Amino acid sequence: MVSNEQQTIKMPLITEIQRFCLQDGPGIRTTVFMKGCPLHCPWCHNPETQNRKREIYYYPNLCTGCGRCVEVCPQEACTLEIGSDGTPSIKIDRDQCIACTSCVDACMSGAREAVGQMLTMDEILRECLSDQPFYKRSGGGVTLSGGDPLYFPDFSLALSRRLKEKGIHVAMETSCFPNFKVIRPLLDTIDLFIVDIKSMDPVKHRQAIGWPLEPILENIGLLIENDANVRIHLPIIPDFNDSADDCRAYVNFLAPYAEMLTGVDILPFHAYGEGKYNFLGRTETYAYKGVEDKPGEQIRILARELSKAGIVGINVGGVVGMGTEKGERPQRREVVN
Repeated sequence: MVSNEQQTIKMPLITEIQRFCLQDGPGIRTTVFMKGCPLHCPWCHNPETQNRKREIYYYPNLCTGCGRCVEVCPQEACTLEIGSDGTPSIKIDRDQCIACTSCVDACMSGAREAVGQMLTMDEILRECLSDQPFYKRSGGGVTLSGGDPLYFPDFSLALSRRLKEKGIHVAMETSCFPNFKVIRPLLDTIDLFIVDIKSMDPVKHRQAIGWPLEPILENIGLLIENDANVRIHLPIIPDFNDSADDCRAYVNFLAPYAEMLTGVDILPFHAYGEGKYNFLGRTETYAYKGVEDKPGEQIRILARELSKAGIVGINVGGVVGMGTEKGERPQRREVVN
């Protein structure tokens, strides 16, 4: 049954509701991952959240080669192949696949999985509220993530309102890409905005990420001017934004906000998402295949320079910690008009 609320709100597909998270804001949290993002970070570790539409994972290591998926596929997008060593596998024509999930239902070995489920608002809320005692004890709550929750602002607003009615702390992980008028209604329901800055180079940002940098930086300033709690995520990517110049640019931008930010999380590059690209049939689109994590010297320099600029709450890896502050600044300041 589709509620009246869902009939009027553009509902995203949900890839996962992950419980007991420690890297998506303060305390123990439940993170709701929405499917859809206008940015195209070449190192993205959640590629399954980029496309708004449902997709299908294929796990070759679980495939028995029974051919049931070939038989039921209405688009004839699956072909059974036998390797030179006699190992069976399924070749999938992703252009033909309509993600109808017939193959998922037919697979007896768990080699297929639908990525993106349509859940009702009540189902999402019920899952988020199931760990409410842990939120209270740890200073945690619920984090809206993705993809990007601002791709679905009406849904994010409705869900955060429902959560606030239950006394839940709500954080949002976002790139802050849209016009601020889209963000403004959320100021009353989002307790903490966790904002990614991918690069301080406008040209590189546009070319690599596919979105202009300027509105993102402007929105960060507007959030702070409107007395929102803001925490910055700095993903450090090898040979993209890890140079001395990149470090100086980050420090120069963030220094004027030193007393207004709740903290900065420096996120070292990792290749954990590489397997997901393979499972989605998008191996060739992953630009960081074989790239190794670099030594932590650049990370240490950046952390030291941010600290010198007066920024507190700096950590590496995104684990904010437990407590009762819930990502708020120690002292609130007056709203800037």
